[in-house]
Amino acid sequence: MELVQGPSVRLYRPDIDGIRAIAILSVVLYHAGVPQLPGGFTGVDIFFVISGYLIGGHIYSDLLSGSFSYLHFYRLRAKRILPAFFAMLAFTIVAALVLLSPFEAWEFSKSAVAATLSASNIYFWRHTNYFDTQNVFNPLLMTWSLGVEEQFYAVIPVLLVLLARIRRNLILPAVLTICVLSFLLSWRELGSHPFAVFYLLPTRAWELGVGVALAIAELRRKCSIVPESLVAWVSLTGLLLMLAPMVLLTAASPFPGAAALPSVLGTALIIVTPTSWMNRRLLSLAPLVFIGKVSYSWYLWHWPILSFLRIISGGTLPPGIVALAITASLGVAITSYFFIEQPFRRSGRAPAPLLLRYALVSIAFLAALVVIWRTHGIPQRYPQLVQIDSTSSPLQSDPCHIGSGNDKPNLSPSCYSASWDRPVVALWGDSHALVLAPDLRAIANTAGYDFVELSKGSCLPLTGAARYSLEYPQPLASDCMRFNHSVLDRLKSDKAIRIVILAGYWVRLSAHNEWWITDTTPQRAATGSDESRKVFIQSLGASIQSLQKSGKQVILMDDVPNFDFDPRWIVRTARIPIRQAVAKWLGMHDISDLGFAHPGSDATAILATSLLHESLATSPGAELVDIKHALCNDADQCIYRKEDSMLYRNDSHLTPYGAEYALRDFRIPTANP
Repeated sequence: MELVQGPSVRLYRPDIDGIRAIAILSVVLYHAGVPQLPGGFTGVDIFFVISGYLIGGHIYSDLLSGSFSYLHFYRLRAKRILPAFFAMLAFTIVAALVLLSPFEAWEFSKSAVAATLSASNIYFWRHTNYFDTQNVFNPLLMTWSLGVEEQFYAVIPVLLVLLARIRRNLILPAVLTICVLSFLLSWRELGSHPFAVFYLLPTRAWELGVGVALAIAELRRKCSIVPESLVAWVSLTGLLLMLAPMVLLTAASPFPGAAALPSVLGTALIIVTPTSWMNRRLLSLAPLVFIGKVSYSWYLWHWPILSFLRIISGGTLPPGIVALAITASLGVAITSYFFIEQPFRRSGRAPAPLLLRYALVSIAFLAALVVIWRTHGIPQRYPQLVQIDSTSSPLQSDPCHIGSGNDKPNLSPSCYSASWDRPVVALWGDSHALVLAPDLRAIANTAGYDFVELSKGSCLPLTGAARYSLEYPQPLASDCMRFNHSVLDRLKSDKAIRIVILAGYWVRLSAHNEWWITDTTPQRAATGSDESRKVFIQSLGASIQSLQKSGKQVILMDDVPNFDFDPRWIVRTARIPIRQAVAKWLGMHDISDLGFAHPGSDATAILATSLLHESLATSPGAELVDIKHALCNDADQCIYRKEDSMLYRNDSHLTPYGAEYALRDFRIPTANP
């Protein structure tokens, strides 16, 4: 085991690099889409424990010898982290300017600024779900964990120095107390604030803290914590605990919280048994040790390379290209390790001038990124995409649309009036309803109605049933059911509401890896099965009948055409020469941007429309409005771009212009006072 041999000196342990190898392999293979490792993301939790162990042990060792220096500590951290990070950041900036449209480059610059400021975990907490499938297009997503660690580096030396000055014996109990509190916070808030729990340091601190506590306990005892007779079993148990989540967890598992315990405790058990056969032989094998040594650079490089290739290909990569990308990223990582990491780590420059140099380099990167940010992606690079990008940008924030974690509609005065001046049209639905809301509001106002939007992301307008979606780290079904019950009660009780429009992502009815659940039974019905179709028809039919009984006219909006590709991808790729050339090399031969295409999933769309008709069968007077005819011709070719204006902002959501175009012939009967 590692003992203090003087200031800051701890023996090198090859088995820890072996553990690093397992962690990086799990993360890389997970990002590569290997189905046998659905929980490969837990490799990051292993890294957290190792970081806590090494950094905590380094600081505590220096405190014991009285040689701790903040400047020396941050000098070592900067030399270890920043050179390889700067090289990767320079690559991604150049790649973004060459391959990305102005809007894409603008979006990239914001995450790059956050990464340079060691705050990318905070940025992604505010903007994205780690498990969202669209995140494959974010080249710097992996830097969220670097943000957590770098914030940990800012806090842990101050904490340990402060505790040492108060009373050295308080350090270990204080660290353990913080671990317990952090874990309880993570466990308690996971259901209500899953993104914050996943990304932020306070709810991840216990994982790093376990490593810190372990290092302190070892240095205090100066002998093995585990009896020699038990080390083999403890080490084996640790390995099993560490590996099990990689194959048992999925993107739908509530995580981290209690689900991270096996990875964290398993890593700790392996670290605490350095004399076991597994540590000395298996984890110290030369290939594993080598991969562990280059793991930091491999972590930095594998994701941007995969991400840019997926941006170019539209999302899906052939397995051979994925394997080539992973191999290439390992080659770049090895080069980075020998020619960037190692030379800079051997630098003997004094702390103050070295840190100043790194600060100046960071400022230079920030200056370049701010230019990209403030110019909205340097549009002069591809001026032909400026108008197209502007019409395909995400919708502006809508306070009346409810996001993840909320289960009540927004009934504030800005969204819902306590006393309407005119009869009211209400829109009830999900994000597909959201994009129609502004134009439906204008149509309703022209016909003499006020308008109210009651929408929630990923929640079809149903009562008593909901989809259980695997796109999120926690089920949304219960939130959806509570939200929809509240909406239905409000719609029925408000006499001013005369017309209710139901709109949603109906084509999602046959999505893979999802289920339907009801509020009367916990049993799940596989999406697309006869049972799930029955649940859907009964739920939607009951909602419509309930509204009709309370005197409402019900209009059911069929879904717009959905494509099996992102129209923005084909438009951008067709107009960026290098991107088009690489896409053809990847096997994407048909990159012709005609402005229209055959919609994907014909059978799914037909099934969804059929189920909507069946739901209306028991509700005479309800109307089904099909707006597909406004977007498609007789040859079943559907428009996604009209001149320089995009009608779609992804494969299924309309842009504001697209919604206006699709609803141009839709009318509501004039209101009667």
